[in-house]
Amino acid sequence: MEVLSSGVVQVREAISTRETWPFECLHCLRFWEEEYVVHRGCDEHGNDLVVWTRDDVTVQPPWSGMTCPWCGCATVTTFPTGYLAHHPEITPARPPLEARAGRTPSRDAPFASHALLTLALVLLTGAGLYERFTAH
Repeated sequence: MEVLSSGVVQVREAISTRETWPFECLHCLRFWEEEYVVHRGCDEHGNDLVVWTRDDVTVQPPWSGMTCPWCGCATVTTFPTGYLAHHPEITPARPPLEARAGRTPSRDAPFASHALLTLALVLLTGAGLYERFTAH
């Protein structure tokens, strides 16, 4: 393996393919797809090299380190390439604009909706208890 001065490993043969991977957030239950370009090759010693890129940026493989573009949760699962083609009942959504622009979505939105729901339940329960105790 020849390491060039910039730390780059010279590869003898390489093949690049486009792969579309479907994802599901286990928190907000949304489906979406991400397209990757996968560069596969061998170094001079026959070791396999695989580099994943998305939008010309080197990224981790799809099964590692993905977060939901809607809620920011890291509890994301992936399916094999082509999974959605065999399951037409699942319609992937487009990630929010800020996620497509490379920004991480705010994690406050799910918290705010849960807080509002909790507040509504507390008020309804309190109103019910108030009516019950003031009726006697």
